[in-house]
Amino acid sequence: MVSSATANRQSVLVIPGTSPDIFPWDKYPVPPTLYKYLRPERFEDLTKCLIRFSQRQVFEDEFELKPEVKCFGTPDEIAKYMEHEQVPVEIRESVSKGFLERPERFIELASSHLTAPDEYGVLCLTESPGSDRMWKEYANNGEGFVVAFDTSIPEFESLRKPGRLGKVEYSDEPFSSFLTTYGPNTFFRKRTQYQFEAEWRRLRALKRFSHVMRPKMGLPIYLAPLNPKYICEILIRTSCSVEWQLRSLVSIDARYRHVPVNFIKTHSAKVVLGRSISKLGHQPAK
Repeated sequence: MVSSATANRQSVLVIPGTSPDIFPWDKYPVPPTLYKYLRPERFEDLTKCLIRFSQRQVFEDEFELKPEVKCFGTPDEIAKYMEHEQVPVEIRESVSKGFLERPERFIELASSHLTAPDEYGVLCLTESPGSDRMWKEYANNGEGFVVAFDTSIPEFESLRKPGRLGKVEYSDEPFSSFLTTYGPNTFFRKRTQYQFEAEWRRLRALKRFSHVMRPKMGLPIYLAPLNPKYICEILIRTSCSVEWQLRSLVSIDARYRHVPVNFIKTHSAKVVLGRSISKLGHQPAK
């Protein structure tokens, strides 16, 4: 095992060859451009330069940030866990027997005490700006728009940090062990029914937000600063209901004059950018 500090960063126990030794934020290089689908009313995100990070409770999937796990641990893992937690030697056998005879009970107990998933907000991004399904579900049937973020410029670090930016992995297989494989990597796992999202997500502790709206009804809304400098393009469809507002914004607001507004069409998996008709004469992204 490793030190408790390292274990807290990974899983309850760290066993070489069993516990993950590389995490989504280290495993995949960040694409040069990431995209965010937005509904028409989210136009004010651009004018206010604030963007929402959503709590786990906002998502439709009950397993969001808390994916399934097969067992609390193997007999060897449970023995190491009790040693790690300094459980008195004379009761270890009976405790281990309880873990093994009623594994579902201890998984439920452990899950009920997992406060970490409720302490984070998520900003969902994607590699795919041309998904018909995402235009329908996340951009109000094409009435919304997609914002493209240039991840290569220094200003993007303000959205990336503090916290983690990583690629989401998709699987319907439960994690094998709560003790040795269930760590921060679980925040970047979703079921395969969401694979169409090609998601990258930005995770940030809720306590780090200084902009928090607290409506009378519903959950608090956590907002992070949005820097127009790393916005490199706005994509729309012909059905966009805020096209005029978007084109006016990039023509009038000095913060957005570098940003083209382009039409996007999808032909199967192929994405075709249309000709921009912004008054500034922006050309489509190459």
